[in-house]
Amino acid sequence: MKSSPDTFTITDITGSVTFLEYNGIRCQLIRQANGRVVAQVEASNEVYRLLAKFQSNPSLPIGDFLSVQRRLRGAMLDLRDGHNGYGARYGKTVR
Repeated sequence: MKSSPDTFTITDITGSVTFLEYNGIRCQLIRQANGRVVAQVEASNEVYRLLAKFQSNPSLPIGDFLSVQRRLRGAMLDLRDGHNGYGARYGKTVR
C-alpha cells in the first residue's frame, strides 16, 4: 500500500503507534493484501515530535499505555484475521 504525500505508514503497532494513540493522534489500521496489519497516520509536526519523544524513552503511566496497547492489539488481530468486529471500527482492508 502506498501512502499519500500527507500520510505515512508505520509497522510498529505495539510501540510507536500505541504511543501516538496514547497522546491523542488517531492512526488507521490497514490490512495489506499479504495479511500484515500496518498503521497509517497523517504527517504533521506533532506526529514527528511525538515519534522523536517515543524514541527518547519517556516516562509515562504504564497502566494507561498498556490499556491503549491492548485495544490496538485486539483491533490489529481482529482485522488481520478478517473478523468484522473490533478491527472494523479502527481499520480497513487493502487489496
